[in-house]
Amino acid sequence: QVYGSDTAQGLASPPPPVAPVTTVDVLGGGADALRAISDERGYAFDEEDVAYYTSVFVDKLKRNPTDVELFDIAQSNSEHSRHWMFNGEFTIDGVTRKETLFDFVRDTHKANPRNSVIAFKDNSSAIRGLGPVQAVLPIKPGGPSGVAPSTVDLDLLLTAETHNFPCAVAPYPGAETGAGGRLRDTHATGQGSFVGMGTAGYCVGNLNMPEHPPEPWEVTQS
Repeated sequence: QVYGSDTAQGLASPPPPVAPVTTVDVLGGGADALRAISDERGYAFDEEDVAYYTSVFVDKLKRNPTDVELFDIAQSNSEHSRHWMFNGEFTIDGVTRKETLFDFVRDTHKANPRNSVIAFKDNSSAIRGLGPVQAVLPIKPGGPSGVAPSTVDLDLLLTAETHNFPCAVAPYPGAETGAGGRLRDTHATGQGSFVGMGTAGYCVGNLNMPEHPPEPWEVTQS
């Protein structure tokens, strides 16, 4: 699509901030200040998080954090990003298990790999294709060139990108990074890939917006 100058200028203009950046008084309030902002904003800091971040800002950095920094910390160190729980050590009934949750997931592939080519690495998976196929490929990969039919052995690559939280906080940038992440994940698998098709699915719960009538999909409780 060709964009006119007015539209292009609008695409390049960031939206105005919805609220000013604020500072959280950790130097004065200590761990209680972090607990309070975590409860207020839903950062989900546990006691280990509170103790560690208090130490970082009070003892090491010797300054107060902003709410933007704390929000970013909450997301960067979340289960979604770090997989603390999936790769963590579990002690059940006093017995420490050798396997992690991720090991249990990988066991399915170990038990029956069948036609898997790539599994649980490179952020995508690949299954064996049907063999050599005709594809239209660049004549000189890595730079500008024409394309021509070529016989290559291609496998099928599958990946999924979940972007629930980023899209809820910032819908348009979240969608951009979600779509870009899906393309990045496939292109970085094995020796590279060609994107053939993408689908999108949306699961939307009750928004429960105050002073706003329920949306058609929202389930009202009597």
